[in-house]
Amino acid sequence: MLLRLLLAALTTTLLISAGVAYAAPHDISALPRQAMARHATPVPPRPTAKPPRPTATPIAGDTPVRLVIPAITLDQPLLAVGLDARQVPIVPKHNVGWYNLSARPGAGENVVLWGHVLRFKATPNIPAPFARLKELAVGAQLTIYTADGQAHRYVVTEKVWATPDQVAYILPQGRELVTMVSCIGAKTIVAGSVEMSHRLITIAAPAP
Repeated sequence: MLLRLLLAALTTTLLISAGVAYAAPHDISALPRQAMARHATPVPPRPTAKPPRPTATPIAGDTPVRLVIPAITLDQPLLAVGLDARQVPIVPKHNVGWYNLSARPGAGENVVLWGHVLRFKATPNIPAPFARLKELAVGAQLTIYTADGQAHRYVVTEKVWATPDQVAYILPQGRELVTMVSCIGAKTIVAGSVEMSHRLITIAAPAP
């Protein structure tokens, strides 16, 4: 009788730990087999195959990926960038950025590129990508390569000093252009970092 009571208590404990609201009888032999089978904890099936790994989003063929300007020995990959949460342009530290809300080469609109002209203190041995852009003369040639290997050639037609609030240059212009934005002018300290008073807007049109 004592053995049966101990078995009954053990059965009650196991059922409660399995989440089954069941009051076990004093005699384990009185528990219906159907009830025990119904309240048994199901065993989850083992996975038969590994879930597929996520694949990277392919780059569109007309995405600009490289800029070459022989006159200033510039040969740089282009990084697609946009605006941050404050709607401020994101400028890569050591590369030329392609503004991904502007046009793609060959689309008949304004292709906007930007980059730094000063080196970073933490990486003084890495030159700024647009450090020599101010040396580029009207008539100089440049080439933008897209992901599909196409070469789009342009010729510099204009250079403008603009203030930082003159953003019209990076907006659609109704024709195929390349607009390269860099800094120029007097240096000032703003919030502990060096800022320059103006933006150098270098504009190029498709080569004839």
